[in-house]
Amino acid sequence: MKTKKRVKKKKTATKKQIIQNAKNSEYFFVKDGKAIKNIIELSNELDKMTDDIFKHHVNEMKNDFANWIKDVFKEEKLAKELFKTTDKDKTQIIILKHVIGKFK
Repeated sequence: MKTKKRVKKKKTATKKQIIQNAKNSEYFFVKDGKAIKNIIELSNELDKMTDDIFKHHVNEMKNDFANWIKDVFKEEKLAKELFKTTDKDKTQIIILKHVIGKFK
C-alpha cells in the first residue's frame, strides 16, 4: 500500500488576514504617535503622512513598515517588495496592489 507524501505548503495570508488587525501589543506606532492596526490602515495613513515622518521610518538604512508587515502579518512577499523602495507613493502602490491581489 502506497502512502502519499505530504507536501508542506508555504503559509500565505488569506483575505481575512490581510484586513485583520494586529494584536494591541503589535500595533505600529508612527513617529507622530498614531497607531496603525493593519495593512490597509497603513496604506490610508501614507496619504496623510508627511515626508519627514515617512523618511523617519523608511530610508536607505531601514524600512520599519516592511519589517512590521513581515514580523506581524507574516507577509514575506509584500515585505520583500517594500524593502526595494524608499518612496512613499511607490510604497502605497505596492501595498494596494498586494491587497487587491488577495481579493482576485
